[in-house]
Amino acid sequence: MAVVLGTLILLIGAAAGAWWWMGRALFQPGTVEQVLAARGETLDVPPGQRADAPSWQVTRDVRLHHVTVGNGRDVVVVHGGPGLPPAKPWRGAVLTGDSLRWHFYDQRGCGASSRPLTHPPPGGTWQAMQQVEARLGLAAQLADLERIRRLLGKERLTLVGHSFGALVAALYAAEWPERVDALVLVAPAPLVTMPAGDGDLFAQVRTRLDEAGQRELAVWMKHTFDFPARLKDDEGRLAQHFAAFAPLYVQAARRESPDAVLPDAGAAGGFLSLGLYLSLGRHHDWSHWLRRVRAPTLVIHGAQDLQPRSATVRVVEALPHARLVELAGSGHFPFEEQPEAFAATVSAFLSEVER
Repeated sequence: MAVVLGTLILLIGAAAGAWWWMGRALFQPGTVEQVLAARGETLDVPPGQRADAPSWQVTRDVRLHHVTVGNGRDVVVVHGGPGLPPAKPWRGAVLTGDSLRWHFYDQRGCGASSRPLTHPPPGGTWQAMQQVEARLGLAAQLADLERIRRLLGKERLTLVGHSFGALVAALYAAEWPERVDALVLVAPAPLVTMPAGDGDLFAQVRTRLDEAGQRELAVWMKHTFDFPARLKDDEGRLAQHFAAFAPLYVQAARRESPDAVLPDAGAAGGFLSLGLYLSLGRHHDWSHWLRRVRAPTLVIHGAQDLQPRSATVRVVEALPHARLVELAGSGHFPFEEQPEAFAATVSAFLSEVER
């Protein structure tokens, strides 16, 4: 009996330990260069590339689709999703005219950029998780941003991050504080800590769906977070699955604001989205790390966003030099819903920083 009881306790302990490891954030801030070195990679980029080229070769096997809009100060846009690039440049960016040159790029693993993984990685679940996160997770995305800085020949970047991309931009500014001169975070995902509390996107969407939509969301979430099963899918099936969240979000957003203007999305990322979820894990606290950010930061919140203002405020409070601007008549996509106000707000902030 004692042997059976002891075995049961060991099994329970092993299961609890496995659950904790499966739920921990696989990304650790401050380790990007060490992670690359362990994989035999560097931050160097092939020389001789043009800043306005339709694609950027950032590594031997990864090319990023790229579009520029405007002329003037270079601004690099980090799109959200995760894994959902805009199909075309934002209306609010186009309106800045000759004062800013916006660089829109599809992150590795989505849109028209290279997809480093197209088939299920070999090995067991834990090994597959590590492979996907290493190739497509937060460290890989931050490394690509640093490669873009080098490709553009800039001492410092001006970054505009939207939604999940705002987290990526802020983490880059903490990883290399001396390499960012200004930071604009648009409707930033409140993922400084997880769980995200009242900023949980899925909870906000769920409360605005009808019963059929809630059932569909529940099935989608169960499917999403069954990582062992998802790691056996190929890129096509994963991309189709992650793209299926968009109609649910649209339904919720239109219920909150019937006149919401939602942008067209490019091709969703499959393994990319999975890799970024693995980077986040179920629990982390990066608030102390983000105190390293030196750049003046503008945080834009849409007054009609599904994300409550309190969640956006927590992002502002995590950054040392951040201030909040709320745009009336706008939801999660102010650059489409209030493009003139967005363009004026960003231009004024960057002009102030330059002065």
